[in-house]
Amino acid sequence: MKTKGIVEGLVIATLFMAIFIPGGAVGADDVSIGILYAFTGDLGIYGVPETDAIKLAVKEVNENGGVLGGRLKLIIMDTESSEVTAVAKAHELVDWYKVPVIIGTSGSETCMAIINYTTSNGVLLISPAVTSPEFTTYPDNDLFFRTCPSDELQGIAMARLAIKQGYKTASTLVIWNPYGVGFEESFNKAFKALGGKVLESVRYDPTATSFDSVVEKAAAKNPDFVMLCAYPETGSAILKAAYEEGFMENIDWLLSEALRDDKLAEMVGKDKAGKYIIAGLKGTTPDPRVAGPACEAFKRNYTAEYGREPIQFCSNSYDAMAVVALAIEKAGSTSGTAIRDSLREVTRPPGKKVTDIGEALRLIREGLWDINYQGASGDLHFDENGDVMGKYCEWSIADNGSIVLGNPIEMEGPVAMPTPSTPTITPTPTIVPTPTPAPSPSPTPMPASTITPTPTIVPTLTPSPPGFEAVFAFACLFAVAYLVRRRKRA
Repeated sequence: MKTKGIVEGLVIATLFMAIFIPGGAVGADDVSIGILYAFTGDLGIYGVPETDAIKLAVKEVNENGGVLGGRLKLIIMDTESSEVTAVAKAHELVDWYKVPVIIGTSGSETCMAIINYTTSNGVLLISPAVTSPEFTTYPDNDLFFRTCPSDELQGIAMARLAIKQGYKTASTLVIWNPYGVGFEESFNKAFKALGGKVLESVRYDPTATSFDSVVEKAAAKNPDFVMLCAYPETGSAILKAAYEEGFMENIDWLLSEALRDDKLAEMVGKDKAGKYIIAGLKGTTPDPRVAGPACEAFKRNYTAEYGREPIQFCSNSYDAMAVVALAIEKAGSTSGTAIRDSLREVTRPPGKKVTDIGEALRLIREGLWDINYQGASGDLHFDENGDVMGKYCEWSIADNGSIVLGNPIEMEGPVAMPTPSTPTITPTPTIVPTPTPAPSPSPTPMPASTITPTPTIVPTLTPSPPGFEAVFAFACLFAVAYLVRRRKRA
């Protein structure tokens, strides 16, 4: 009777395991990827749209066999746009969940706060939105990559736009973090080289509640324009203060790409006539129209999945997840350093150009081709610093508050100077980017022992099956219960 009961129990246990692990080999491990993004605070408006793009890439990977026989899973955490919170969550992802990769963060200051900890623990950190030039030469053990271009280039684009507008003097007003400081230094250097003069450089505290004093300081010397590098929450408050204090009447404003949000005009508000205060303001941004060959397919799939169009940096987020998945499959390993070593192998010529994630995974598994994944955001050929190149354009705020993309900005050669009559060309020197790291304090990472892990996992778009250990334990318990019942009957 005992033997019969054991056999029957094992049969039932096997059936339960087959039910709970559909279509997959027993023991195939899921691969957890950490997502560290801002869903609240100054950068909170970008969290949901950009992580949705990451989820879309995960869905496509899992529909095409996952990676290394398992499925991708996301562990999503909120930095709250805070360096302290970012450090705590990074410890949680690395120490508790043992993730080999973290995609994030959405801001340069939070990224700078965690980079020492992640890279010293062999964890790959890849960001779709961090643009500070400081990261280009940061000693990161080649464990920091980004799918967006550095602001070393955008500072030049902003300077060239200013010269094209006919401006000769400027003041800068930037958020006091690696993003703002890096942008400021790049712009100031380029603007001066093109013949402009910077009258004042002002940095603001993003935790401040009033911005009147920094606005007054930036406008005090009556520059032709103020270059504002900010995030939407604090940037909108600054622009509103500038309007209320009369500093938009005779002073123009140029805006950085982080302010390129359809909600910005509404956040700043309207004048007494009911018109948006900042209608007509211009800025610079990486040109989303100069995108990779996968861009249109990504837009269609994103809109179909979420019922809305992707925003700035969504394609970069999608590509970050895509190249990580391809690198895992190529490496045959889930260690951070192995994934790092394969990132360039799946994105560089002369590999076979491929735009579809499923096709790329198939080619890697066949082992017959080296691939050059062509992403939705553009060229993903990472240089020795983990950077990618980019192209820039003008953007402006329409009368209805929406964002309108304008002319491309040429990064080399003479700046075209339009005039009311016949346009003329004013030769100006070509500026070659030279990264200049800007010192900025970073919070001391919290010791692992002080972090209390909390269940903040946000499920992915495609739920993963229970792990093998959980299913096996459940099956064993069921078998034991069955045997006990059989013995009683016997």
